[in-house]
Amino acid sequence: MAEETQVVETVEEQVVPEAKQPQDEKKYTDADVDAIIDKKFAKWKSEQEAEKSEAKKMAKMNEKEKADYEKQKLLDELQELKNDKTRNELTAVARQMFAESEINVNDDVLGLVVTLDAEQTKANVTTLANAFAKVIADDRKALVRQTTPSTGGGVAKQTNYGANLASKAAQQSTKLF
Repeated sequence: MAEETQVVETVEEQVVPEAKQPQDEKKYTDADVDAIIDKKFAKWKSEQEAEKSEAKKMAKMNEKEKADYEKQKLLDELQELKNDKTRNELTAVARQMFAESEINVNDDVLGLVVTLDAEQTKANVTTLANAFAKVIADDRKALVRQTTPSTGGGVAKQTNYGANLASKAAQQSTKLF
């Protein structure tokens, strides 16, 4: 009988650590895994097709056309990098302009406001800052606006605790006699 209790205790001890495992681990169903794999496979396949079409295109070109094509590809990449740099610089400027207006914005809002044109970005920031200021002013006016008290000014009748206690004591003493 003593051996049975030891075996039961051992089994219970093994179950407890399993229950303490964190529940934060995300579990995927087979359908989820299949969808993820299909999506990644489709992306890989489209990249492979793009590379094949690029290779076929290059095979049909002569040396001058290949050089022109490569040059155009590099120019496009350079322009994209310049645009990214400009966008990053204008994002920093826009963030500073919002900070000067005491408005804290996240990257999503900055993404909506910032363009590749500095003047347009400045106009967007100014418009949004003015809109925020107007909303804040309207809310402040709504909070400050109060209705007049219905009667008595909203102040309860002030009484003296000692006087109330004395009058109650006097009433009780007269009832006793």
